[in-house]
Amino acid sequence: MSESIASLRESIKGTVCQPGDPGYSIHKWSPYSAKQSKVVVTPEEIDDISKAIKASVLQPSILLENAPFARSEGLPLAIRGGGHGTSTASATEGLLIDMRKMTKIRVDEENRIGYIQAGAQGHDVEVELIKYGLAAVVGVVSMGGYTLGGGLGYSTGTYGLAADNLVSATVVLATGEVVQASDSENSDLLWGLRGGGSNFGVVVELGVKLHPQRPDVYSISYVYLPAQLPAVVNGISEWLKVQKDHEAIQFLISLGPDGNPYAIINGVSNSTQEEGEAAYKCFVDLSPVHATNVQIPYSKVSTQADVFNEIPGGKMSVGAHIDKFDLDQVQKAWDAWSELVKKAPASAVMYEFYPYGKIASVPLEYGAFAQRHSFVTVLCVAVWTDDEFTPHVRDELLKVRSVVSGSSSEAAQESLGYSNYADPFATLNETDEYTRKLFGPNYPRLQELKKKYDPDVIFDRWFAIRPAP
Repeated sequence: MSESIASLRESIKGTVCQPGDPGYSIHKWSPYSAKQSKVVVTPEEIDDISKAIKASVLQPSILLENAPFARSEGLPLAIRGGGHGTSTASATEGLLIDMRKMTKIRVDEENRIGYIQAGAQGHDVEVELIKYGLAAVVGVVSMGGYTLGGGLGYSTGTYGLAADNLVSATVVLATGEVVQASDSENSDLLWGLRGGGSNFGVVVELGVKLHPQRPDVYSISYVYLPAQLPAVVNGISEWLKVQKDHEAIQFLISLGPDGNPYAIINGVSNSTQEEGEAAYKCFVDLSPVHATNVQIPYSKVSTQADVFNEIPGGKMSVGAHIDKFDLDQVQKAWDAWSELVKKAPASAVMYEFYPYGKIASVPLEYGAFAQRHSFVTVLCVAVWTDDEFTPHVRDELLKVRSVVSGSSSEAAQESLGYSNYADPFATLNETDEYTRKLFGPNYPRLQELKKKYDPDVIFDRWFAIRPAP
C-alpha cells in the first residue's frame, strides 16, 4: 500500500481497502456485474465521501499512480448502494464508494419527513418507521438507487413514486462540496434527483414524505399449473377492472422448487384481513395448487423477496413495457421464457400490476422521471450458473423482452422499460442515445443541470447525461 493510500485511510472514519486487504469487497447480487476495484472506500460519515471524491477526481495520484485506465481528469468513480443492480453502473476498476454503512434513519414526526441515508435497505426503513405508525415508499433494495431511479412498489398506487416523495437531499458533488437540495435551496438539483439517478453526485441522505401506515397488511401467494393459465390471465384482467389503489399483485412465470413450471400470483393489500380476503377471493376461486393467505406485520413486507437474494449464479434483468395483456400475449411470453430456462433455469418473467394513476397524475415537469404513461411494467430476469452461457445472456434475455412487449403498441415496444430495470442499456454511454430515450422531453433540462453540477462528467456510470454546450 502506498504512503498516499495510508494517508487517506488515516483521514477518514470509514475504511479504505485495496485487493488483498481485510474487508475488501466488491460483492454484488450478480457477480458478473462486479469489477475489480483498485480502491474501495466504505464511508461512515459524509466527510469520508468528500475526501474520497477529492482524492479521486482532483488528486488521482493519491489513490493510484501510473494506472493505465486512469482518466486524465481523475480516477474512474462508481457508487454502490445495496449491490442489487445487474449492470456495471455500480462497479468500476477505479474508486468504488460503498454506501453499505450509511444507513442512519431520522424521523421528523411532526412534519412527517424521514431523513434516510442512501445505504439503508427497504426493510430497515419499514422497521424504523412503523414505530411511529408511518411508512415511506420503499422497495426491497437500498433507498438511494431505488429512489433516484424512480421507485415503484406495492405502495405506488396510494403514494406514487419514491422519487415523487423526495423533498430534500444531501449531495456530495464532483468537487467534494457538500450541498443541500430542497424546494428552497438548489431546487433545480432536487428536480434532477427525482428520477435522474446518480448523474449529479453522491446522494448521502434523502428527505422523503412519510405517510400513515397500519401495523399489518394482507399478503397472498397463489400457485397455478400451466393448464390453468387461461383462467389465471382472465382472472387478472377482470380483477384489474376493480383494483383499488392500496391493492397490488405480481404475476410471475417461473419454475418451482420441484423444477416444474408454474404461474404465480403474489400480492399485498394494505388493509385488514377481511378486506384483503374480499379483494383477492377471485384468485382463490381459481383453485390454486398452493395458497398462502396471511396477515403479516408491515415491517415484513419487503422480506418476502429475501429468497431471491439467496439465489446463486449470474443474474441479468431487463424491463419491458406493455399495454396489451391477454392470453395470446402471455402465452408468447411463456414460450419465450421456456426456451430461456433451458439454459438459465432460475429465470423468470414478472408482471407488476401496481395502480399507475397516482404516477400519471403528476405533471411531467415535476421531476426528471419521464415515464408518466400507463404501461404495465414487466421484469425479465435471467439467472444462470453455466459460465459458457455468460456471453449469450444479454442477447437471449433481450429476445424474451422483445416477445413480451411485441404484442403492444409501438410506443411500448420502443420504451426501455422502467428505468431501474433497464440494466442492459444503463452503461452504454458511448453516446447519449439511450439516455435521451429514457428521459425524453426532460433531457434538455437535465443537460443544463449536468453542465452546472457535473460539467466534467465525473458521474458517468448510469445513463450518463451529456452537459449542455
